[in-house]
Amino acid sequence: MKSLRSSSGAVLWVAAAVAGLVGSGVTQGSPTDTAPAAPATAPTYAPPTFQSMQQAIQSVDYTMVQLRRFRDEHANVVAIRECLQVDANGSNSPAFAVTFVGVEGQLQGSPAFLKWQQIYSRMGDLFFEHSTFRIRDLPKAQANYTLFPFGTTLRANRIASRVVVFPQSLDKAMYLLEVDAQTGVPLYAAEFDSQLRLLSEVEALTFVTAVIMSPPPPGGGGSTVHQDYASAETFLGHPQGLIEPNVSIANDYAVERIVVRVDPLNGLQKLVITYTDGVDQFMIAETLGLDDVFAGLAKQDSASQATNHTIARYRDPAMSVLLFWEGGVAFQVAGRGGLQRLDDLARRLYLQALSSN
Repeated sequence: MKSLRSSSGAVLWVAAAVAGLVGSGVTQGSPTDTAPAAPATAPTYAPPTFQSMQQAIQSVDYTMVQLRRFRDEHANVVAIRECLQVDANGSNSPAFAVTFVGVEGQLQGSPAFLKWQQIYSRMGDLFFEHSTFRIRDLPKAQANYTLFPFGTTLRANRIASRVVVFPQSLDKAMYLLEVDAQTGVPLYAAEFDSQLRLLSEVEALTFVTAVIMSPPPPGGGGSTVHQDYASAETFLGHPQGLIEPNVSIANDYAVERIVVRVDPLNGLQKLVITYTDGVDQFMIAETLGLDDVFAGLAKQDSASQATNHTIARYRDPAMSVLLFWEGGVAFQVAGRGGLQRLDDLARRLYLQALSSN
């Protein structure tokens, strides 16, 4: 992990470059390109802080129609219109609903529309849980990131404060935010890696501080939240092969959430532990009952026994995923593409799993 040790002037230069990338059209079709400056007679608002943004997620009810941009298999930008409803409950995990609205430039019922409608029916909630900027742990965010105010603008017909969120280490993303001046809710978020490549972008089109949500489906949607690893392990019946991960290599992260989920595709139980540094996240998932997908691979050393210890890895600028299997449990480690510490973390977890079986 590389530490960021630079003068405030250098950091502000990078902040200006990030803001310039957004304003110069790197985000295809973004209204940011032509967003007017805030009027000179606009009321004066204090710049947002990590604390004010955390208070917003804890206390502000809102409904927002927004565009979320993805790269498709041909590296083209696809803009998805979605409706986000948030019903604050005093915690960092509010009740929420994400509803697919449509694909920009595509007719309702088109192949692209149906494809993304299906994606949102399966994974729409995950876009809010893991791909929406918010303060997840205030002390961690204050320790691992710095805020740089960058003026004001208009977004969704509301005055917004523009800030850059800069990490203390270069294996993490930086963010350009436009934060609603009245509520502290981010109305725009662009995520960049250390090479200033745009990784994700979400922008509000409409925003109102009111919400009407339907009650959640009975049974919690196949997920149960647990206070700690021990309670999750007890809930699962103390299965053999499950381990409590040692993540000391990432001591700037702490456990954010522990959930047991039932995979809707195969009905298998999965323990998912999410870690956060206050803003960023990575996850470790342990799925029970999956066959070893690497069992058929040739041994690296034919003269020895049980040498087929394989870790599969996928990485692109936005995502890292590592997979391995041990003791009847499939392990998955997932996080941002720049967080290459996850490679070493996966190796250490594999050794921990081997020593536990």
